[in-house]
Amino acid sequence: MTIHDWQRLGDETLTHYKVFHVRKSRRRSPRTGADIGFFLIDTPDWVNVLALTPDEQLVMIRQYRHGTEKVSLEIPGGLIDPHETDPLQAARRELREETGYEAEHIELLGVMSPNPSMMTNRCHSYLATGCRRVGDLAMDPGEDIEVVTRPLAELDGLLRNGEIDHAIVLATIAFWRARGSRTRH
Repeated sequence: MTIHDWQRLGDETLTHYKVFHVRKSRRRSPRTGADIGFFLIDTPDWVNVLALTPDEQLVMIRQYRHGTEKVSLEIPGGLIDPHETDPLQAARRELREETGYEAEHIELLGVMSPNPSMMTNRCHSYLATGCRRVGDLAMDPGEDIEVVTRPLAELDGLLRNGEIDHAIVLATIAFWRARGSRTRH
């Protein structure tokens, strides 16, 4: 069986919030011809940053997540702001705002679809090396962030014991490992 694109029949915006829109999109199945409604979330693209210090410490953040109702160990990241024309610009900004660190070098690891069944955005994942603390955090009003560093050698243990369970963080680590997990270029 060959899979084909579905014909878009129309969209209806259901709600509009600061960081996302929810819409009902009507599509026609190429296999059955049925008119089916899907709920989609439109949001700006995201960035996240796997940040490493010169002595191979992971620069991470801990913050409360309302979806899981628990504190999560993650890497810095967030929305690409409307004025930012390059995801790299947003990656540098998010690293600085959420950790107080800046990087000597940042490179793109990969781009992913966070949840293509219902979300229309992409997440751009970066590796930042030579990271050094240069100042204080600049948290958004809805953020309470604790910066933590962990030895890179502990990463597998953090994964095995479930301490890192954020899917997009896990995908970024997979991108990095697929490139050979190099920390220096």
